[in-house]
Amino acid sequence: MSKPVLKIICIITVFSMTVAFIIGSIVLVRSTDYLTAEIQGKIVSTAENYAHDFSASFNHMEGLTDSLSAYVSTTFDRNQFKADPRGYLGKYKKQLSGMIRKTLSTTETAHSLYVTFNPRLTLDNDEVWYAIMGGKIKEISADFKNNKRDFTLPYQEDMAYFFEPQNQDAGTWTGPYFDKDIRQEVFSYSRAIYTDGLFIGVAGADISADDTVNVISGMKLYDSGYSVLLDENFQVVVHPSVDGKDNQEEISTSLRKKLGAAAKERSGTIAYTQDRVENILGFSRLDNGWIFMVIQPKAEAFAPIRSLTIVLIVLGVILAIVLIAFLIVFSLPFIKRQHSLEAENQEKDIMLIYQSRQAKTGEMMGNITHQWKQPLNTINLILANLLDSYRFGDLDEKRLQKSVSKVEKIVENMSETITDFSDFLKPSKEKISFDVRDCVKSALSLMEESISYHRITVTSDYEGAASGFGYPNELTHVIFNILNNARDAIVESSPHERTIAIRVTTEEEFLDISITNNGGQIRPEHADRLFEPYFTTKEHAGGSGLGLYISKQIIEQRMEGRLLLENVPTGVCCHVKIPLIHEECD
Repeated sequence: MSKPVLKIICIITVFSMTVAFIIGSIVLVRSTDYLTAEIQGKIVSTAENYAHDFSASFNHMEGLTDSLSAYVSTTFDRNQFKADPRGYLGKYKKQLSGMIRKTLSTTETAHSLYVTFNPRLTLDNDEVWYAIMGGKIKEISADFKNNKRDFTLPYQEDMAYFFEPQNQDAGTWTGPYFDKDIRQEVFSYSRAIYTDGLFIGVAGADISADDTVNVISGMKLYDSGYSVLLDENFQVVVHPSVDGKDNQEEISTSLRKKLGAAAKERSGTIAYTQDRVENILGFSRLDNGWIFMVIQPKAEAFAPIRSLTIVLIVLGVILAIVLIAFLIVFSLPFIKRQHSLEAENQEKDIMLIYQSRQAKTGEMMGNITHQWKQPLNTINLILANLLDSYRFGDLDEKRLQKSVSKVEKIVENMSETITDFSDFLKPSKEKISFDVRDCVKSALSLMEESISYHRITVTSDYEGAASGFGYPNELTHVIFNILNNARDAIVESSPHERTIAIRVTTEEEFLDISITNNGGQIRPEHADRLFEPYFTTKEHAGGSGLGLYISKQIIEQRMEGRLLLENVPTGVCCHVKIPLIHEECD
């Protein structure tokens, strides 16, 4: 697969993957936000629903108690009581009993209703108390002595119902506590009764704590969750982990801190970390000021989000695989077509190189022919002279030796020409460090006869090190092509002084071989096409248009250098830049 096609496929794949990733991320973020809001809403909604249900029950209890308190406050006659305390109190208790029994029979919420009279007023433990026991309404006779009900300060937990409502504008909730007379855990709502500022006692209603505790203990949205009920002072009313007073105070303080500023709100959610576990807490206030909480581990509550994330990631991977497979299948015809074009182009390149070498071989054969004519003529004359000397008896050993030496020297020069020619045609197998001056000399030697014939002066200037890295034979080929073009330009323009200047300099990481001729400048309309295959300005002279094209391929593709042409005041300068090998690296 070619680089352009591979690049296009990669770009399309990356673009498609990027778009899919962006869309997937947006969907994931929005879905996560939606599910997060949904889960938080579910938790706070659950807290609100339970708080509403508890409030309904508690409000009913408060209504019963407030009505009972108001009844006693308006019907109790303090003057009659003062005149006959025991007699009036007995009659009034009987009247009150009927009213409490009737009220209790109409409700399904309250477990018991009672009025406890102020013992300092009645000078005795007087109480009217009815409770639903075994499905029936029964009068409860409190055992004040055995159950140690103490009406003195400081009061015990089971006496909070009597003392806390005093001097309050409203009733108070207490509990849960164990009532020894009815032997049951209860919540109690009680309200102080006053008549013209005189403390008569308290009216109250009990509700079974077992049902409420069981509901709260069993209320959890997820397996590891739990619920909590706090009073208006953030004291624990119901909590699954409370196992004592110290523990209760510690938990109450912890929950108060977690709620923080949110405690002022009617309902809401907060997130917190405890024992390295992230939790989400939903809360809602009851009408009486108590707070119902639903606490769930975040990992368990947000499990659907993790599942959604995994599903979306898996879908994304599947989509990516399908997309890549589609791109591969879709691109196969183009890849096959590209392979076909590459094969055709490779065949063309081979043909171009072959044609170029054929053309240069013909050029060099012409040069060699010119170079060999004179030495062959000289050898022919020497042999003719030897033959004449032999015929006339003038041939001696000294004269023969002198003639043989001349012939050997001439043959040696001819052999060097053939060696240069064969080296030129022999391709280099690997990159090596070499002296570019040798390449310049080899190229010049191949054109020596032609340059001399056209009376062209060649100058060479080498600055410092001249070691390059690459393929020396190919570089000789390139220099030969450039010299050949320079000679043709000079011959065509026929300047008064015919010169070719060769200069080798270093330029950063490259060795720059500049070859300048004074055969005229490049025409602007030809500048952009000089390195195209088969483009030539010498059609009338049989130019192939392959020399510069092949030279550029050799320098830039094989040797990782650069080949440039530029107009200079005297003509044209060609820069051949190849990687530089510093002396210290040789």
